[in-house]
Amino acid sequence: MMEKALVSRNDGVWSMDHVTALRKICPMVSGEISPEASAAEVEGYGASKITVDSAVKYLQLANKLFSQAELYHFCASILELVIPVYKSRRAYGQLAKCHTMLTNIYESILGQEASPIPFTDATYYRVGFYGEKFGKLDRKEYIYREPRDVRLGDIMEKLSHIYESRMDGNHTLHIIPDSRQVKEDELQPGVCYLQITAVDPVMEDEDLGSRRERIISLSTGSVRARVFDRFLFDTPFTKNGKTQGGLEDQWKRRTVLQTEGSFPALVNRLLVTKSESLEFSPVENAIGIIETRTAALRNELEEPRSSEGDQLPRLQSLQRILQGSVAVQVNSGVLSVCTAFLSGEPATRLRSQEVQQLIVALLEFMAVCKRAIRVHFRLIGEEDQDFHTQLVNGFQSLTAELSHYIPAILSEL
Repeated sequence: MMEKALVSRNDGVWSMDHVTALRKICPMVSGEISPEASAAEVEGYGASKITVDSAVKYLQLANKLFSQAELYHFCASILELVIPVYKSRRAYGQLAKCHTMLTNIYESILGQEASPIPFTDATYYRVGFYGEKFGKLDRKEYIYREPRDVRLGDIMEKLSHIYESRMDGNHTLHIIPDSRQVKEDELQPGVCYLQITAVDPVMEDEDLGSRRERIISLSTGSVRARVFDRFLFDTPFTKNGKTQGGLEDQWKRRTVLQTEGSFPALVNRLLVTKSESLEFSPVENAIGIIETRTAALRNELEEPRSSEGDQLPRLQSLQRILQGSVAVQVNSGVLSVCTAFLSGEPATRLRSQEVQQLIVALLEFMAVCKRAIRVHFRLIGEEDQDFHTQLVNGFQSLTAELSHYIPAILSEL
């Protein structure tokens, strides 16, 4: 086994800490040796043929491929495994090359993290198979890993082309266009169904019960070596069976899928072995939307910037988020939440705790907006004065409108 080769050869350059680091890159590396494997080695069968030198060659190949995929955090981890070998052998030429590569890798990581466009190394899709013509695939779900430029329409077209060619005169192929739960009584005999849904990988430390919209949690997190075995998608629904409804009727179901194994992998799809769902009520959805906008602004304000050259990207990003938060033309977003939940009949259906949570979320959102506008004023030049005035007017207008629902907002701000 590779992990035994790493720590048991005479070189003594790798320890179990290095195996732990390797396991973060390749989860298939086991930290334990099974009794069957141990017995096989004693009997002379199944013994590992790998050496430190051959392991280094594999690591160098992996480093090259990860670099081509722009997965630079993996590259850094791999080189940190290779360097101890070259140190122990005083291979100073190889060490120089490794440190030069590390310099380039860390500069590439800085470039990814500084980019206003979130870095994604791949796109992921859940594909469900329903129909006897699929054979062993029938009633099974898989997560497909595709290149980052593959969109939902692309994989739909690709899989349709593959499986339509396998249909016969007694079977037709149908694509289920949404992510609703498939019910057995809705499936027609003679029809094979493909349900294809875009899914997001779940971060290791992510709070799946958070009400926030996930686009912010993914895009504002730093780029790091990522290994995924859980994925999720959100599905809007209403209690009356319709997919869409007003804010006061719109529920959300969050489905979390566990796969057999992890990505990146040597295959482009993994079987889904477990599926769990969590539901958010309409008011929880509304609070989540507001908390998401608040978090986006706060992250922008707290993001450290070390040089003057960083100020322009920061200003542009801050302007974009502020415009989507307080500009007059988008005020209806926050106001519609108040209309839906803080006035009229819908308000009577909410518990006092829910009303208080919503009010707290709104007050926090407005306080962060006010702070962001002050920061914006410090960053701008003469050419942005008119835009700043529009932001101030939009904020004042929004505050006045919200005061009809939350009178305390005038004293709070």
